[in-house]
Amino acid sequence: MSGLFIRTAKATGFNGLSYRLLSYILICSTALALIITALQLVWDYRKDVALIEGSIGQIEASFLQPISASLWNLDEEQVKVQIEGIMNLPNMQFVMVKELLGSAEVPLLTQGVERDRYDISREFKLSYQGEMVGKLFVAASLEQVYQRLIEKSVLILISQTIKTLVVSFCILTIIYYLVVRHLHRIAHYAQHFNLERLDVPLTLEGRTLPRKRPDELDALVATLNEMRSRLQDEFMARHRSAEQLQQERDFSATLINSANMIICCLEPDLTIASVNPAAVLLTGYHQQEIQGRNWLSLFVEEAQRDPIQARIARQEKIEDEELTMFDQDGGELTLQWTFAPFYEGENLKYLIGFGYDITRLKRIEREITEFSEQLEGKVQERTRSLSEANDQLGKAYHDLKQAQQTLVESEKMASLGSLVAGVAHEINTPIGISVTASSYLQEQVADFRQHLEAKQLSRSYLNEFTVNLDESMQLLQGNLRRASELIASFKQVAVDQSSEARYSFNVAENLHQVVVSLGHKLKKAQCELDIQCDPKLSLFSFPGSFTQIYSNLILNSIHHGFDEWDRPKKISIRVERQGEDLVIDYADNGRGIPPHILPRIFDPFVTSKRGHGGSGLGTHIIYNLVVQLLRGRIHCSSEPGHGAQFHIRVPMQEG
Repeated sequence: MSGLFIRTAKATGFNGLSYRLLSYILICSTALALIITALQLVWDYRKDVALIEGSIGQIEASFLQPISASLWNLDEEQVKVQIEGIMNLPNMQFVMVKELLGSAEVPLLTQGVERDRYDISREFKLSYQGEMVGKLFVAASLEQVYQRLIEKSVLILISQTIKTLVVSFCILTIIYYLVVRHLHRIAHYAQHFNLERLDVPLTLEGRTLPRKRPDELDALVATLNEMRSRLQDEFMARHRSAEQLQQERDFSATLINSANMIICCLEPDLTIASVNPAAVLLTGYHQQEIQGRNWLSLFVEEAQRDPIQARIARQEKIEDEELTMFDQDGGELTLQWTFAPFYEGENLKYLIGFGYDITRLKRIEREITEFSEQLEGKVQERTRSLSEANDQLGKAYHDLKQAQQTLVESEKMASLGSLVAGVAHEINTPIGISVTASSYLQEQVADFRQHLEAKQLSRSYLNEFTVNLDESMQLLQGNLRRASELIASFKQVAVDQSSEARYSFNVAENLHQVVVSLGHKLKKAQCELDIQCDPKLSLFSFPGSFTQIYSNLILNSIHHGFDEWDRPKKISIRVERQGEDLVIDYADNGRGIPPHILPRIFDPFVTSKRGHGGSGLGTHIIYNLVVQLLRGRIHCSSEPGHGAQFHIRVPMQEG
């Protein structure tokens, strides 16, 4: 182990990690040992003091009564024996018994060492048969407690010091073998790191890779090796970049020399430093004649030189600037110039100019402009013709919309007229029965008057008269009530269908009114109606629109679905609330909708009764009411021979 510390000291000196770790361990262990020792001594001190106080409490329980009795009997010998028993208790220092003579306290017996101040003392009153006969004073010393604590503290400190040294030495040994020696290896590798030997990885002594459970040192070694690999890759990449840069330079030189646009490298004063062969071909000068000349004098006509020179001096951005020049033969050329500045630090070093010959393009542009002017007159003439045709189409479309609106209103009134005919037929029966009952009552009253005038009234006649009268009145009241309900229902339906009022209404009652109004047509068609609706469901909306929807759906089923249908006829209407929507599921078991009509079922003027009284606006009105007025959705599905289903969903607003 001595070799361990020698190697560590040589490698790191007094500033090494091992030395500092050992110092920190010793300091922390010593501080911890002192704290633990202090806590142990405090605990033992409190425990010993508690034992002494417990002994004094035992004196109160065991000695006061006997001493009081002996003092009352003036038995000094017995008192002395009891005092000796008290002194035999642990850590007792002084005991004194005082006798009361009148109001004075006279010491009777003492034992032990009397002092001015005691560590623990207590005085008890001696009473016999309710009368105080004296006092008992006891005092205890903590000298033995202090002596034991000092001895124990020395023992604890010695044992803690030995344990601290042993543990510190063991910890240092472990840290050296686990950490320090590997850090030395890493430091040695870093000190001798050579860019020419990037292929040599860092490995730690006694650690084979890969490890099943890598720790922080393994992560550090892996990171350094990864950094070494990245450096190696970076050097390789830079080497490849240098080769690629050389290739790009060769490529750029080839591209510049073979380009058909002029590429000039200009000094800040616009002196031409170099040009590509395209400038030689365009101007007719040799390259040596072009280099050293001012760019303005060679490529810009005199009228445009001052403005372009001022813009370049202000370092304005120049892109796609069209400038005119003259070649050696005096021919006018138009070039489109773009300049890119090249800076060295903050100073402008070169100005790269790119000039593209657009002389031919400008000539074509002038020809296109002339052709466009010729076309402009023709376009204006045709635009005038198209505008007139468009006005005629707009007027025709407006007339068509008015005709469609008229047909929709006619369809609504026709539906209301159909309701009138049905309700009139329904009212005819109860009104006829009521007329018959009233006629019968009139005859019975006339017969009763004759019997009364002839004084031929008998008990049996009166009984029969009252029975007939009661039956007739019940029949009359029942039929009149039925007629009243029919009229009220029709009145509400008619008012709702003819207005767009919005108010709170009961959904079930609204549906019931429509069914009552169409009762005659349902009976005539022998159609069974199944309604499922919560009687308490209310809605704040347009009741007339819902009435129109129910009426058109039922009439469509009667006129189209059940026309010449010899099977059972049934209509199911289910109305319920689903979240924030009111859902209406309407279905019949009729002949269904033809497949060629189903995709266009909500279009205007689409009907299967074309030429037989069908207008084709019933479902179109339903669609407009659901989608436009109620802001909802409607979907229709049908199969031939299996009826039609309409699913309606509108936003819910409770009344």
